[in-house]
Amino acid sequence: MGKRLWRGGRRHLECGSGAEAAPAGAKAEVGGRGFAPRLELAMAEAAAAAAAAAAEGEGGEEEAAAAAATTTAAAEEDEDEEALKKLEELVENLYRYRERLAAETGSVAGGEAGSVAGGDAAGSEGCAQTGSGAAEAGRSPGGTGSEDALVEEMERTLKLMEAVPVSGRGRGRAWLLRGRALLASPRGHARAEQALGHALKLEPGLGIGWSRLGELQWQRGDRKGAAHCFRRALQLGQDAEPRRLLSMLLRAGGGGGALRESLAQAEAAVRCEPRDGRNWYVLGNAYVSLFFQSGQSPEWAKKALGAYGQAERVDQSEANNPDLHLNRATLLQYQERFGAALEGLLRASLLAPGWEEPRRRRAQLLDYLRQLCGLLANGVRGAGPWGLSPGGRRRRGQQGPLPPSLLGGCSSKLRPSPLPSLQPGANPGLALLGRVQFSLLPPGGVPYTLGVADGCGGAVAVTVYNAAPDWSVLVGDALGVPEPLLVQHQHQHQGQTFSFRSIRVSSPLSLLVNGRRPPGHALAPARLALTNDPSQ
Repeated sequence: MGKRLWRGGRRHLECGSGAEAAPAGAKAEVGGRGFAPRLELAMAEAAAAAAAAAAEGEGGEEEAAAAAATTTAAAEEDEDEEALKKLEELVENLYRYRERLAAETGSVAGGEAGSVAGGDAAGSEGCAQTGSGAAEAGRSPGGTGSEDALVEEMERTLKLMEAVPVSGRGRGRAWLLRGRALLASPRGHARAEQALGHALKLEPGLGIGWSRLGELQWQRGDRKGAAHCFRRALQLGQDAEPRRLLSMLLRAGGGGGALRESLAQAEAAVRCEPRDGRNWYVLGNAYVSLFFQSGQSPEWAKKALGAYGQAERVDQSEANNPDLHLNRATLLQYQERFGAALEGLLRASLLAPGWEEPRRRRAQLLDYLRQLCGLLANGVRGAGPWGLSPGGRRRRGQQGPLPPSLLGGCSSKLRPSPLPSLQPGANPGLALLGRVQFSLLPPGGVPYTLGVADGCGGAVAVTVYNAAPDWSVLVGDALGVPEPLLVQHQHQHQGQTFSFRSIRVSSPLSLLVNGRRPPGHALAPARLALTNDPSQ
């Protein structure tokens, strides 16, 4: 039996039936240092292998669980993306419906609309609060019936959106789209602000949500809150749109520093998206504001007209923007480019048939030109519907050339010259001296226009800018115009021709009335009354 104790090269301890079965040497090997460490090593190896197997099993389970979780998350994300696409399509359909409704009713395009008034009559730039979201470029339908139809469509869209399931991952963007849907009508704006608040609470990094929220806060008069929202959007990577909106907001606040920052934001928006005509349009408005607030430099006017032109070139939608045509016409009229101004006002009225302002202003400009040409041609001593000088008072003066002494202290420096002696453009060293025959005061008071006869059979319109509303001259007063800037006008519009001569005067303080300079309070720079409508 002793021989069978060692088999297969492995040592096994087996019990024999007699003492001879265990040789003396074998007992020493079993009880000595050789056997026990090897046994312990084998047991440790087995335990380690079992632990490794168990660990490998647990790791596999964890990896499998992680893979399953990743697959589930990816599936949910894909489902959310599909759901958000459906929501976005519903919102886009709503806005397409709004555009069709607006086209049928001939509603007004939103944005910034400007007009010029003399002196303090214009006041500061204002902010209108009607319509729908500014970033949602387009027109709100006019009329109660059309608005009711839009609200009905908006509510139908909201119900359809509620039926689209979205998980927690996409819920912030879903609230954002709901807010955008509610922006389609002014009647949804209160709920839109709540929806945007939910969206930003769930996902504060939604830059577009901050822009929309800023529009709504501006709309209800919270300019400080709106500015915060626009700047927050900029911090989150939203660029051109919040810069454009911030530029408009800063102009609404007025002030030299604000206007400079407004210009900087508009220029930055153009740099971000030079192919977006809205950015060029807002830049043009920024230049116009600076033109009227910063000394009426021709350079600002030139830049404004260039920006408006670029807006039309890069973006067809801006070529059809009634606000652009009205604002440009405002500047052109101030520059006495009356023909181009009339065309711009006509274009604005055709693009927005329901908008009264361009039609009214075009009619007023046509009346002004007709009156002016008629009075100059016929030598009428009195104005038409806009009246004479205050109170209708007249001075009965002598006919013929006036004495040079009526140039006051300038008589030694300037030579009185009748109209035939003046050249188109500047006339240094010369002065026109004549009597006031009539005065025209168009709506807004710009320009204060005087008809002056030179005593030699000639008559000219003297257009006075930056005159205070309470300053005037009387019919019959002697008027001296140092170094006159003579312009020959020839304007045509829809078969009508307006031809006359004018002398543009940038300040009443440069005139001489009966030999004296007007008082300082006669000067009041014209101001741009710019309506910023963040809701269109």
